[in-house]
Amino acid sequence: MRVLIIEDDMKMRGMLKDALETVYRIDTAQTIGEALEWIESCSYGAVLLDRNLCGEDNGMEIIPKLKKRHPSCAVMIASAYGGVEERIAGLSAGADDYLEKPYDLRELRMRLDGLIRRFAPETITSGGVCLDLVNQTITAEEKTITLSKKENDVLFFLASRPDKVFSRDDIANAVYSDPASMTSNTIDVVISHIRKKLPVDVIETVKGRGYALKNF
Repeated sequence: MRVLIIEDDMKMRGMLKDALETVYRIDTAQTIGEALEWIESCSYGAVLLDRNLCGEDNGMEIIPKLKKRHPSCAVMIASAYGGVEERIAGLSAGADDYLEKPYDLRELRMRLDGLIRRFAPETITSGGVCLDLVNQTITAEEKTITLSKKENDVLFFLASRPDKVFSRDDIANAVYSDPASMTSNTIDVVISHIRKKLPVDVIETVKGRGYALKNF
């Protein structure tokens, strides 16, 4: 599961990343511009959003754009703006939860976990292959299928948006830390290995565009 942290304070951003990345794949942004770039290129199970970015109460401007593109993405505002009226403003803007700063990281984690469970489907199934999106495991005919880490990362990245065709660059940028160092056919090879290990082919090749999950 992928989570985007939008926080302009570097120290807080680092603390949040450290606290959450043991369970979730974490991306971070410190400005609205950076956040919108991530939202356009990736699919998220949740976004953790600070209202005040670069000295302005502008963070909530992201929410309508995010919800339009990813309706099932949970949004939690974590902000120093406290009080009933501020919480109402955040929830009215489309946030699904509102946590006042300062907060305990354990509470943040529990509330974020709860939001993700509420919004995200736990499994998707096609052709007898079941993908557990929470634990990132694969079963078919009641047997667990084991992929390599990169194969698993690629398959579950495709599963993050079953309705979307991802280009090779999309996949490389999402899964690999240094996509520039990859060869031109790296993604094709990984996809080929996945297909060989699954009992049915659940990945569609869309000519000239890339790959997508099929029949989900």
